Amino acid sequence: MSNINKDTEEASKATWREWFGLGALSLAAFMLSSDMTILFLAMPSIAADLVPSATQMLWIIHIGELLAVGFVLTMGRLGDKIGRRRLLIIGVSIYGLGSLIAAFSTAAWMLIVVRAFLGISAATVVPSTMSLLRNMFFDSKQFSIAIAINLSALSAGMALGPPIGGLLLDHFWWGAVFLVNVPIAIGLLATSPLLPEYRNKDGKRLDVISILLSSLGLVTLIFGLQEMANNGFNMLYGGSIVVGIVAGILFIRRQMNSEAPLLDMRMFRITTFNISLIALMLILLATGGGEMFFAQHLQAVVGLSPSEAGLLLIIPALLSMAGTLISPVLTRWMRPAYAMVLSLLIAVSGTLLITLTAHDAGVVILMIGASLLAFGRGPTMTIASEQIISSVPQEQAGSASAMTDVSSGLGYALSIAFVGSFGMIVYRGALASSLPYEVSSEVENKAMESVGAAVATAEGFPEMLQAVQSSFTVAFQSIYGVATIGLFILIMIIVWKLRHVTKENTASSEKEPSVNDE
Repeated sequence: MSNINKDTEEASKATWREWFGLGALSLAAFMLSSDMTILFLAMPSIAADLVPSATQMLWIIHIGELLAVGFVLTMGRLGDKIGRRRLLIIGVSIYGLGSLIAAFSTAAWMLIVVRAFLGISAATVVPSTMSLLRNMFFDSKQFSIAIAINLSALSAGMALGPPIGGLLLDHFWWGAVFLVNVPIAIGLLATSPLLPEYRNKDGKRLDVISILLSSLGLVTLIFGLQEMANNGFNMLYGGSIVVGIVAGILFIRRQMNSEAPLLDMRMFRITTFNISLIALMLILLATGGGEMFFAQHLQAVVGLSPSEAGLLLIIPALLSMAGTLISPVLTRWMRPAYAMVLSLLIAVSGTLLITLTAHDAGVVILMIGASLLAFGRGPTMTIASEQIISSVPQEQAGSASAMTDVSSGLGYALSIAFVGSFGMIVYRGALASSLPYEVSSEVENKAMESVGAAVATAEGFPEMLQAVQSSFTVAFQSIYGVATIGLFILIMIIVWKLRHVTKENTASSEKEPSVNDE
């Protein structure tokens, strides 16, 4: 009997073909994540060449992200329908071609249109990549390693994107940051035969109304939250959020009554699936806004140049990648919940260190805090992503992996909107009570807009500069104090709901019926 079990176990092991395929999928993840960070560096050069308006600048930056999150549910279901490898090939082909066109854009509107196509094609890559891993690695230990490697490629892209972008922009024109995607796309297409194909042969058509409702709901909700965080409340942004919520409610009601739902709502009956989604969203909700404040704090308060701050921020990004890679080791020795709690306690030590020492800490202490946070956050997000995909039947892996992207996108957008706004409220309140009396109302209004504008306005005015830096530090501490509380709440939720879950008893298709079972 033991020999039969051993033979079965060996048969489920991945071969060189799967590991090479994992390399190709990780390359796709690296391409998408590095592309996001490189674009920010290229914006000054793009602005100088194409002369976009302020609104066009925002759309160049945000439209890809908006459409990527807005279409990811649709693409996850479409991949299950037409084939996950086929969808990946289509998405990568469009991404490579779009990057080529973007590099030679001659007007701002042209670049916005191309960035929209890049966003939609990115929505095809993410769910296809994650769900294909389910078809390639049937052994639970190897699946954990594959997820960790794939997610570490995302961290590597975010860490190496700025230096790669800086190198390209130092020697070439801004279009080079898009052209770098073309050989990567060609390499992915060349290695695509190594990937398995999977499709759900249920014969049911995609529900067009559900596609429209899901895309409308996600795009308008995230657009409203992001723009409100950047520009304050107005009727357009508030209305966009309301439209997103209403479309989301109508989408959920339609899925519950549809014979061929875009998103099978029965997945949400699985506790592991639900809590892991919540964990992904909460960890980004608690810490996403702090990342924005941390970069500003290094420049406005510590006094680093943008290039110095950018180089330092590579350290926590690399440690996040290291944390992601050790997650399979943690889950080999302990239950997933305990591994997540241990990781979160490390992350909490980082946020607490920043909260308690921000006023007096030098750059070394701040970087230690940020590194602990990044290192602890990596395993938690990796284990949560693994549990989301492995907790549902195989034919629903595309939709489940798409939900990881939706949950992450919503968590980050909510953090920027609410936690970021909270930080600015604290900053403005502290600044209003500490500005010198001789400061004019015009200067005060500029200082209230952002800490960057405040520091620029305060040049040659030491008392005002001290007030600005002290006020921003108070806001900085408040943000990381909120993050500390949020992470503690997440720890309690995980201990409460997931403490009994092991890798072996994670919900599977044997426990939960799929759409096709009916």
